[in-house]
Amino acid sequence: MVQLLRLLDVNPLDILPQRPPFVMIDNLIRYDEHVAATRLEVKDTTMFVYEGKLSAAGMIENMAQTCAARLGYYNLISGLPVRIGYIGAISGLHISRTPKVGEILETEICVEEEVFGVTLVNGKSRIAGQTAMEAKMKIVIQ
Repeated sequence: MVQLLRLLDVNPLDILPQRPPFVMIDNLIRYDEHVAATRLEVKDTTMFVYEGKLSAAGMIENMAQTCAARLGYYNLISGLPVRIGYIGAISGLHISRTPKVGEILETEICVEEEVFGVTLVNGKSRIAGQTAMEAKMKIVIQ
């Protein structure tokens, strides 16, 4: 039986295979079968921060971890172990700006298709409500 948990009570370490210092989300803020969203406050200690800004690689990893958080939360409420996934492909990547230390990055992914352990998503990251990055991502689940 599936038991939903309050999203803000969920520890990212319980839903992600990554471990500090490589955890790139603070909270899962939205979850349903097709959509997930996370929040990350960029700190000077956050991986991929250079010269006071989160790099493009950090933004991409944050989006991938948003995908992982969606699956991890489902596994958590279903009593299943966390599964490992890999970025299989990225397309349509457009970054208009990267967040500075102290800013909040909110990332939302929408599942387009899930077939044979491959998940295709459309993702969007925002800073203060403004779109900062858009991409399509293919995640391969191990």
